[in-house]
Amino acid sequence: SLTMVTATGSNVFTFDLNTLMFSSATIVPPTNVSTQVSITTTGLAYSRSTQTFNGTLTIKNISKSSIPAPIQVIFTAVTPGATVVNETSMFEGNAFITFPLITNLAPGQTASATMQFTNSSNTAITFVPVVYSGGL
Repeated sequence: SLTMVTATGSNVFTFDLNTLMFSSATIVPPTNVSTQVSITTTGLAYSRSTQTFNGTLTIKNISKSSIPAPIQVIFTAVTPGATVVNETSMFEGNAFITFPLITNLAPGQTASATMQFTNSSNTAITFVPVVYSGGL
């Protein structure tokens, strides 16, 4: 069989090579898992070459259960004038990034992703991260 996962991870398809038919499809509904993780961020450093503010966002599973992928962080309440440059997509009007190469976030495990912003407001960039498991 051949298993295919959409880029967002929200759909998983299994193709049977013997019958040349799809044998199953799974849609993973999004679940807010913000209370199951701790979130830390580095300071944002300005890059003159890309004219972006760059940092790292790290999540740690503080629950006793694994958190299934895909895992995304939605940037809510972003400083007016600031924009997430490396967004995966948008959800309910807010940019989000998907943590790459995660199939499952085990208890105690951490994962990191790069965040990049532009900022026309020349004020500190702030945001409220909301973490989801499942495809958005």
